[in-house]
Amino acid sequence: MKHSLPYDHYYRYQEIADLLHGYEKDHPELFQLSVIGHTPQGRDILACTITNAATGKPEDKPAYYMEANIHAGEVTGSMVAIYFLDTLMSNLEDNRIQQILDRYTLYVVPRLSCDGSEHYLTTADYVRSAPRPYPTEKRQSGLHKGDIDGDGVARLMRVPSPYGVWKISPKDPRLMVRRRPDETDGEFYNVYPEGIIENYDGLHVTMAPSEFGNDFNRNYPIGWQDESQQAGAGAHPLSNPETQANAAFLLAHPNVCCVVDMHTAGGQILYTPGYKSVKDAIPQDIALYHALGKMGTEENGFPLLNIYDEYMPASAPQTCGGFDDFCHFLLGVPAFTIECWDLARRAGVEEHYPPKENLSQEEEEETAVKYLRWMDENLSPEEGFLPWKPFQHPQLGPVEIGGANYKQVSQNPPIKFLEQELEKHTRFILRLIPALPRVCFDRVHTQEVGTGLYLVEAVVGNRGFMPTYVFREGLKYKTLKELTVTLSGDNILLPQKDACKNIGHLEGFSSVKAHNEGMGPTTQEQEPMQKKVTWLVQGQKGETITLLCQGGRIGKVSAQIQLGE
Repeated sequence: MKHSLPYDHYYRYQEIADLLHGYEKDHPELFQLSVIGHTPQGRDILACTITNAATGKPEDKPAYYMEANIHAGEVTGSMVAIYFLDTLMSNLEDNRIQQILDRYTLYVVPRLSCDGSEHYLTTADYVRSAPRPYPTEKRQSGLHKGDIDGDGVARLMRVPSPYGVWKISPKDPRLMVRRRPDETDGEFYNVYPEGIIENYDGLHVTMAPSEFGNDFNRNYPIGWQDESQQAGAGAHPLSNPETQANAAFLLAHPNVCCVVDMHTAGGQILYTPGYKSVKDAIPQDIALYHALGKMGTEENGFPLLNIYDEYMPASAPQTCGGFDDFCHFLLGVPAFTIECWDLARRAGVEEHYPPKENLSQEEEEETAVKYLRWMDENLSPEEGFLPWKPFQHPQLGPVEIGGANYKQVSQNPPIKFLEQELEKHTRFILRLIPALPRVCFDRVHTQEVGTGLYLVEAVVGNRGFMPTYVFREGLKYKTLKELTVTLSGDNILLPQKDACKNIGHLEGFSSVKAHNEGMGPTTQEQEPMQKKVTWLVQGQKGETITLLCQGGRIGKVSAQIQLGE
């Protein structure tokens, strides 16, 4: 497909805002921009609504929600959102794009952590979510990461010391390996992040707690724990204006059927639960995840993993207050987290799920060798691994600074690999959207059964993959309404109590059991994908009646017919 934007850098806030305002100006019939919140530094949190207004209001169609940069430094995510929008707006003549915009609504928040990402992109600092002090206002004692040699990148520094636990690897002088127990003589080092030590006592180097310790992805009201139990959790659920903004948006848009949250890095497609085992989730919901996630693996090559049981190391504590769990358990919709950028896989590093812990020294060194080889083959030293160079540290004296550009090698892809990363995730998203429920009036018929008395019969069906309730988890909540079909007309008579018919929910074709055991395929429908509704009405032949189906997560679907047709 065609694309109109350059992907030769990571976009800053104003570039994104200008682009979105431009789309709204050029395509008002397709693209609406709204401000869903404001950051403490005064930036608007922008949400895009994309659909063809000629085929229905945004809220009347089943919707897909995509957001990025809940973590400030994971800027590849926002670039995927931009690439996705570019794909849509540069290919409006494409039949596939037209069909998506005709049938569905797309909500996109390209950058949630606007302040954090701007700080990340304009300084050498690392920011988890927001550049504001948390959990303490005062700068804490210890080593704070930062660029001290003025090259714009915070790398590593190795400090010669007889107490050092590292030595230079015989395989490559740029690599460090652990000192063995019987090694008492030689050149040894300690290795720390590049930076300055607050309240240095002249002897001990300890890491300071992050100055910017807020983690938006631990700030949602599902399994939330306070800071003593969950680092980055915030003062209370939704204590950050950014998390308030997207939570309020989703609660106000019950037509959202599926959520994708763009992150980096690692190269995985993650699915909930995250704060408890998949064994505690509803099997049909997990089956839906597997069916949808398989398409992602086909497009981006990433494994589909459950967060709690497969993605997290076995010794890791549960992650509480996550956005994806909020979507799953409080909104009742599936939420994928895509960890973009598969550096380990590209470098040939063997992967284990759950991650293998307590690697041997030999395994650690072999992994480092593979990463270094990949950087040597694909990047310049400035882009990848910068050899160690002497530097006079103001507190530690003679040190050497070097190592990888973590921000654009490990956390995000180097620029030359950026567009290929964006393209493959966009392919998945374009396949994910048509899996939403799609309710239609399959047949509407009227028959005169007496003078001025008509039998009206309508068949309503769901042609989408997902059921109209989407997730069985969502059926637990009274806020999710069952489908109703209402008949109305200006000059017809029928009892008021009969005008609106409740038809429950419609399954999607995800519920159909389809088998082929070698002698031919079979189809076994479990629950109805179509339902019939009838009325008896009085009126004149030729009078127009309107049928309206609404509820679940479908928005609204209508049909018109004249009596006697």
